[in-house]
Amino acid sequence: MGKNEIGKYIQIVSRQLKRNMDETLSKYNVTGVQSMLIGYISRKSKQGDVFAKDIEEEFDMRKATVTGIIQLMETNGFIIRKAKQEDCRLKSIVLTPRALQIEKMIKKQISITEKTMVKDMTKEEQEIFLKLLKKTSYNLCNMDVKK
Repeated sequence: MGKNEIGKYIQIVSRQLKRNMDETLSKYNVTGVQSMLIGYISRKSKQGDVFAKDIEEEFDMRKATVTGIIQLMETNGFIIRKAKQEDCRLKSIVLTPRALQIEKMIKKQISITEKTMVKDMTKEEQEIFLKLLKKTSYNLCNMDVKK
């Protein structure tokens, strides 16, 4: 493998995945990132309230990025934010009927995409690949940028 190939291919795969998801989900007027958030909010809300901070942590996104996505999703009618009685500054994120209506289609598309990404990999290769991606993510999060 040539020098600096890993980062290059991670970027290529990232763009391909984003392009594929955005094109496929455009008929529902939702982006790939928004679809992942809809799925996450749906799963997480079964355990309790979902807040922007939860999304930041789950997807390793900056606060400003999450705020922008949430505002757009609210404008597009996918979520509403509800102030908590205990502290009106805290706003939980709730899916609207519109988001719940397309959630099954989103899950189906995500499943198809996931299967396509690993279609020629054995179960063992998939497990190793995921382990290596998680390790790479961890290493980047803990990278000393001053070096």
